[in-house]
Amino acid sequence: MSIKKTLRITLIIFSIVPIIIVSILAYQLIAGRLISIKRDNLNQLAVTNSNGLKAMVKNQQTEINLLAIQNQIYNLALYNQSSVLLTKKGYKDIYKSAMELLKKRHAQYPSCSRITVYNTKFQAIASSDQSIVNTDYSDSITLSYIKATKCSASGVSGLIKNPQLSPDNITNKTSSYCIEIGCPITMETNESSIIIGYIISTINLSYFKDFLSSIKMGETGFGVVLDKNGIIVYHPDSRLIGTSIDNEKLGTLVNSYYTGKITQNGAFAYNYENNRKIYGYSVIPELDWVLLVKQDISEIINLAVIIIYVLGWTVIILIIFMILVSNKFAKSYTDPIIELKDAMRTASDGDLEVQSNIKANNEIGELSRSFNKMLHIIKGNYNELSAMHEELITNEEQLRNNYIRIEYLAYHDILTNLPNKLAFTERVNSTLALSPGSNKVHAVYFVDLDNFKTINDTLGHDYGDNLLTQTAEQLLSLITSDDILARAGGDEFLIFRENLSSQREATEFAANVIDAFKKPFHLSGEIAYVSMSIGIAIYPKNGTLTNVLIKNADIAMYKSKDTGKNKYTLFDKSMEDELNRNTIILEILRGAIENNEIYIKYQPQINIITNKIIGFEALMRIKSGKLGELSPSEFIPIAEESGLIVELGEWILKEACRFNKNLMELGYTPYIVSVNISSVQINRTGFITMLDHVLKETGIPPKYLELEITESTIVSSITDAVTLLNSLQDLGVRISLDDFGTGYSSLNYLTSMPINTLKIDKSFIDNISKNRKDSLIAEAIIQLAHSIDVEVIAEGVEYNEQLSVLKAKNCDIIQGYIYSKPLYPSRLLAILDSVQ
Repeated sequence: MSIKKTLRITLIIFSIVPIIIVSILAYQLIAGRLISIKRDNLNQLAVTNSNGLKAMVKNQQTEINLLAIQNQIYNLALYNQSSVLLTKKGYKDIYKSAMELLKKRHAQYPSCSRITVYNTKFQAIASSDQSIVNTDYSDSITLSYIKATKCSASGVSGLIKNPQLSPDNITNKTSSYCIEIGCPITMETNESSIIIGYIISTINLSYFKDFLSSIKMGETGFGVVLDKNGIIVYHPDSRLIGTSIDNEKLGTLVNSYYTGKITQNGAFAYNYENNRKIYGYSVIPELDWVLLVKQDISEIINLAVIIIYVLGWTVIILIIFMILVSNKFAKSYTDPIIELKDAMRTASDGDLEVQSNIKANNEIGELSRSFNKMLHIIKGNYNELSAMHEELITNEEQLRNNYIRIEYLAYHDILTNLPNKLAFTERVNSTLALSPGSNKVHAVYFVDLDNFKTINDTLGHDYGDNLLTQTAEQLLSLITSDDILARAGGDEFLIFRENLSSQREATEFAANVIDAFKKPFHLSGEIAYVSMSIGIAIYPKNGTLTNVLIKNADIAMYKSKDTGKNKYTLFDKSMEDELNRNTIILEILRGAIENNEIYIKYQPQINIITNKIIGFEALMRIKSGKLGELSPSEFIPIAEESGLIVELGEWILKEACRFNKNLMELGYTPYIVSVNISSVQINRTGFITMLDHVLKETGIPPKYLELEITESTIVSSITDAVTLLNSLQDLGVRISLDDFGTGYSSLNYLTSMPINTLKIDKSFIDNISKNRKDSLIAEAIIQLAHSIDVEVIAEGVEYNEQLSVLKAKNCDIIQGYIYSKPLYPSRLLAILDSVQ
């Protein structure tokens, strides 16, 4: 759609829509207001006319009450009540006088059907209708009501047929129905009033016709009177008088008033006879009637409809006006835009000489001038772009080649030209995706060179790179065209073999790889022997996802390294469980101090001659909420590998010194506390400073602290070890050489190092009483230690036979279950108390 047309339609819509909305709202408000006013008017009209009806009934009631006290009527009723017999002439005179009065009053009211006097036995004794005299009316509701209430009655019998008219004489139904208005005739005594008779006037409904027919409201408004049973008492259509109204809500208005559902007066809207009407009503309790004044809503809102017509014509005129105005307005704004559009189209076709000639001083004129300036700039740059295009075409081939190279580098290892781990993963994923849920067997191998770091450190990285290249070539020679070989990084390689016949085929290939690397490699004049540690994960047994298979093969490879290297290992679920358990243990160690999961047990050390405690060894223990009690053989290696042993070692050192210092302050004989020191801990810079700080902080005399250092820790560098141990001796602490006999057992460092005690490893003590060689080794160690003034501690002593041999060999100190297991501090205190 063009801008001109869009602008024209927009102007028309935004002009007309508000008027239409306002018109609809005005119509709704006016119609609602008219209906509200009409409801009030109809309600008021109903109340006013109901009061008029009550006044008309009251007038008739008053007339009857006056007749009841007239002497003629009173005497007639009295003589009929009295037991005194009158002469025939006397009664005739009274009767005649009463009849004349009744007829005279009957003649005064054309709407009165008859006036009748009754005795107390409900017999007519006089009437303007002489034909009913002496008739028994014992079934009269009106008479029964007056007798029971001793009050006047108006219409209590409801509508009754006009007794003066036969069905053939009925010309108007307002004359065919009557109501009865009566009162008692009473005789006053000193004590009370006595009813001596009754007088009832039967009033034609035509009595109310002129009054009710005057109730009008517009073309459709008129009044209707209903009794409590829904019988129509009055209707402008006299044919309906005496019939029941065919609507439950309207027919039960009187009863609804008596039951409290509605008020005596009111108004409401209601659908009746397929037409929406407004009703005003007023209940007349004296007659059990309700006066309804109704009018059609359609007539009420005709005025509001007139407003809609006026607004409709206004909208039509406004639309015509807006079309004319919008055409002119749109033309003034869109013609320059169209001209500028044509200039742009010409320029887009390649004609850069075109110019826009819009001279307006508004935004469109400014846009025209900017367009001309832009074309000038484009024309000036077109030649430069053409030259650059030629240059880009020339460079396109080079860029394509670079892209191919970059893509190759993204998926290959630069050194060996093998696929990298990303390419390996994608290719394995593709293979596994083709055989989900099948019985095919695939294998992932994680290959790692053993001691590759030694090659780099001793020969240099160039030799290491050369070794990796030759390793890649060797592995390529061992695989088939269907296999995948990739370098995972460093000295690690990945191999994928698909569609194997069995697990055995997978292990045979790994064995072939290990055998192939038994021959040495020639590295620029140097000869290097290389072995492999291989981990194997089988699909689908050990995983169905590539990353899972690689991870499990990696776990199996580390198992090969941990169990001797130069071998292959098939992944087993227990390896992952072990790895997961080690991970949990590592997390436990990280928070052991903070979570109070670390504690110390103390194992006494006994002088073999005096049989007295001369010290105790502090042993670190961990009890976790997740895993329970952890074995030191399990968590110590993890702590050393992660470096957490430094923090944990410093903690046990402080706690053991603090515990021993407390014993001294409590008056116990001074004892030597032994604390194991890890190689990781002792080789850490600042160990001497830390130890000195602990001694000062706890206040323990240094001579009562003994550091247990393993043989393997000090033999790695005897010179450095001598310097370190001398520094420890300078602090005044004792040095114990732990696990002697399990390491290098060099006699040289025993003579050159300041050692106070030497601990014979438990592996020699276990069979000392059964194995002569172990006995001789233990004897040699004891004699050697004594020759250089070093005391000997035998740890792990459990039986009397072992103790007897050690005594015979002149061992100085024993430690083991034969005397005591490691004890909680409280238990140790109990034992110390017993020997004090």
